[in-house]
Amino acid sequence: MNVRQKTALLLASSLAVASLSACSGSNGNGNASSSASDAGASSSVSASGTASASAGEPKAKKTIVFSTITNYYTAGLQLAAEDYQKLHPETTVKIDIVSDNTTYQTSFQAKMAAGGDDAPDIVHANLLGDTPANNVKKGYILKLNDFVKAPNAYNNGTTLYDGINGDYWPYAYTADGDIFMLPFDLVGTGFYYNKDLFAKAGITETPTTWEDLFADLQKLKDQKIIPLAMSQATGSDYEGWMVGAFEDWANRSLIPDILVQPGDARNTPEVEAINGKVKYDPNDPFFDIGAVVDAERTMALWKSGKYDPVGPAEQKIWSTLKQLSTYLQPGYATMKDADAYQLFISGKAAAYWNGSWQVGQILKDQQALGDKGFEWGTFKFPGFKEADPNFPGDPRGILVPGHQLSVTAKKDADTVARAQDFLQFLYSPEEAQKVFTTTIEAGQFVQGPSLVKGVTLPDVVNSYLDGFKVAGNMNGSIGQIANGNPAAEPNATAEGKSLELQYYNDKITLEQFLQKKAEYTKKTNEKYIADNKFDLDPKTNP
Repeated sequence: MNVRQKTALLLASSLAVASLSACSGSNGNGNASSSASDAGASSSVSASGTASASAGEPKAKKTIVFSTITNYYTAGLQLAAEDYQKLHPETTVKIDIVSDNTTYQTSFQAKMAAGGDDAPDIVHANLLGDTPANNVKKGYILKLNDFVKAPNAYNNGTTLYDGINGDYWPYAYTADGDIFMLPFDLVGTGFYYNKDLFAKAGITETPTTWEDLFADLQKLKDQKIIPLAMSQATGSDYEGWMVGAFEDWANRSLIPDILVQPGDARNTPEVEAINGKVKYDPNDPFFDIGAVVDAERTMALWKSGKYDPVGPAEQKIWSTLKQLSTYLQPGYATMKDADAYQLFISGKAAAYWNGSWQVGQILKDQQALGDKGFEWGTFKFPGFKEADPNFPGDPRGILVPGHQLSVTAKKDADTVARAQDFLQFLYSPEEAQKVFTTTIEAGQFVQGPSLVKGVTLPDVVNSYLDGFKVAGNMNGSIGQIANGNPAAEPNATAEGKSLELQYYNDKITLEQFLQKKAEYTKKTNEKYIADNKFDLDPKTNP
């Protein structure tokens, strides 16, 4: 039996064990579904966040919409919707699948601006555009402060707050101290690689520095193998995670300047309890875990000029990324991620930059390939071989809650209550386990380890996720002082990418690129300041 056959057998066995564990309720939580139905009432929370219970009175039939992205737990979510409807035939849960992040963001913002009647009821908070605080202020998503503390009948009365890994609740707070989402899982980014192709090129160890990575990619290129598959097309531009990791690395010492602080208009006791513990230490990659950023302070930091947008750090970041672009597949500027993935899974590209959610898909595809498959693994975002004072400590990547689920602020309180009740059902250990197991079996996106207490993943899946477990998590907001576009406006995103591609294709020099990028940053940041009516004094609101 070869390694691929052993892996397939191990995966099948692990999935069977996970399925049996989910069905038997072996996590000590009993049968969540039967506990709710036996009680004769389902826990719900109204639009105001007040817990209530339906006493069995007939309810009108209604549909709630859960909007997600292609392959994002879609098979598992569909099963959860069907399970829920068996308990609540008066409520249909529609899983609405959107093709990509840009479409998701644009559609939601447009529908809410038009009144919200046609907007989905449950959404991914991190795919909506704008900041969570602004989406709450605009009345686009609900504050969930009271909802997460309400007893959950689907989990023996355990609240969502207590039923989710407490280490990651700090990420759920807006700059105003409100809980805006429910974390479902962890997500990371890194490199997948084909061990067979690496061996063919004489590479015996995975690279840990950029210098070693480039040396390895050159060896692969010399063998007429596509060294690295990665999309940079609009809507599939995954290089952005690399940019974010570099900017965090270069600007980490400035992070305390952008956090909500005592005396700020948006400070609350909850936020102060989190941010008061933050003390910058270049050797502590976890120093700011869960810290709450203030958008106005971020813009004030940009305006202060403390960071040089054309200085040595920026020069090194973009010189490194340009060198990396020379090892990408032909057509990377317009090729979508699905096509880049096909180059990797077909054995034409030796490495592939993406997120931890691809593990399930690769496992499924490798089983389908059988003896035509290949050995594969993962490795992290590299560091530099020689210490550089512009990049203190070690680089951080992404290791944060991936699926961040929020409730749309609909005018109809009954619709809101049904959406919240479904989320309580989804976050019960039994149902969440079924969602993860079904998703892996379908070869769809499991972002990473579950944050729902009592849910486990097969060992074979966890072994591949190890390559994404970076030290700490990068701060995405700090990059706005160098790259602008804090509202993540799609047109501005496309403009910024156009500048990059001009530089990569030698249409402009590094100096010209950095100057044009600084001008772009100024334009997008000043628009954001004006749109939000910031006076750049965080002690006032706005």
